[in-house]
Amino acid sequence: MSNFRSILITTLLLLLHYYSPAQAAWLYTPVKDDDGKLKTLQAEIRKQYEKDSVSITGENKKYILEIYRDRLKGLNELFETKEPLYSPEAAAYLAGITNEIINKNPELKTLAPRVFFSRAWWPNAYSTGEGTIVFNIDLFTRLQNESQVAFVLCHELAHLYLNHSNKKITRYINTIYSEEYQQKLKEIKKKQYDKKEELDKLEMGFAFKSLRHSREFETEADSIGLRFMKNTNYNCKESLTCLGILDEIDEEKMDYSKQLPKLFSFSGYPFKTRWIEKEAAFFGVTAAVKDKLEDSLKTHPDCKERIKSLESILQRDSAAKGLPFVQSPEQFTQLQQLFAFEGINFCFQSKKVSRTLFNAIKLLEQNPQNVYLVTTIGNCFNQFFEKQKNHRLNNITDNPSPFREKNYNTLLEFVSRLSLKDISHIGYHFMNQYSTAFSTDAAFSKAFQQIEKNYTETKSSN
Repeated sequence: MSNFRSILITTLLLLLHYYSPAQAAWLYTPVKDDDGKLKTLQAEIRKQYEKDSVSITGENKKYILEIYRDRLKGLNELFETKEPLYSPEAAAYLAGITNEIINKNPELKTLAPRVFFSRAWWPNAYSTGEGTIVFNIDLFTRLQNESQVAFVLCHELAHLYLNHSNKKITRYINTIYSEEYQQKLKEIKKKQYDKKEELDKLEMGFAFKSLRHSREFETEADSIGLRFMKNTNYNCKESLTCLGILDEIDEEKMDYSKQLPKLFSFSGYPFKTRWIEKEAAFFGVTAAVKDKLEDSLKTHPDCKERIKSLESILQRDSAAKGLPFVQSPEQFTQLQQLFAFEGINFCFQSKKVSRTLFNAIKLLEQNPQNVYLVTTIGNCFNQFFEKQKNHRLNNITDNPSPFREKNYNTLLEFVSRLSLKDISHIGYHFMNQYSTAFSTDAAFSKAFQQIEKNYTETKSSN
């Protein structure tokens, strides 16, 4: 009986260990990239540029070549800033989806695309046009299953297959260097008055025409992408769910005007409402004007319209087949968790400190006892203190703008209104809450030591 009791007690202790609240505090370790593979990717991109350069024909060849050169420069900058994420695990997972699509669609095999994750902190995926497809990890964290990832890749592979990017470049160059366009420019330059207004009209007319073509390309890429997806083992109906997520991707779930006082109000240093008081308007741009501009300048057609278009295609087919996951669902979930933290880490390393704080606050709500997130928030305040002290805060923070997210503007207003004393005291009181629980963590201790130094420096000031 005593042996049974001993086994029972041991089992209960193990259950308490594995399911205790402390276990929810997931420990993040930054991703280690495969540097050799990244160098190979960069070399392949350079080789493709050289191949594309010699294939350009026509009288506007030199202008097209300039854009190709700029595209190469932009891709090289991604690698220089360590934006591509290429761990063996993440690369293998993405390759598994890409290979499923390409192997079931033989016409794609000659494309030999280079597909990789990007650490960029905004939800996007794009084809650069010369064979590279970039999938931002922030978009990956917003999706619900592997089939939705597959649809995004099918869409971008469709852009590449249809040569949309290079067609847009050629159309752009051939238009602005056409006799008609150049003649209009000459006529405007000869005018004595309203020269700027006429140039703006000409440019806007061209821009809206280009955007119309871009929307057509997006619709075509959806249709062809769905065709590719139908040949795979993925569930095509997830394309509709994916577009539904994209349609609501800018909707803000958390209200920072409530979250900031909740997070940064302390008995020893209460939150001041003036830190987040709203301005009537930003730089004279009203909400109505902002909405009109955003709507008129959208490259992608409305997601609801895209969903309707795909629904009509799917209705013509038999019942939806396929699976939400072809690879491991657990790996999908693990990558989502890792990417959420990796995006914040890259943001901080890139000296985008206000954006780092914004994203860390959001993730802390889901992971309230995570030492990495707490330490990162502390380090943000350390950076604010150092830069504010030297009157260089704008080097690491964005300015409020009518074209930013509402919540992010709230955070930017908050940071911009803090005095040096406010920064040091908020940082100290925030970190001090965790000083006992995280005292053995080296990164936390280092950040807290600096926070205490800043706090002591301003403690006696009025």
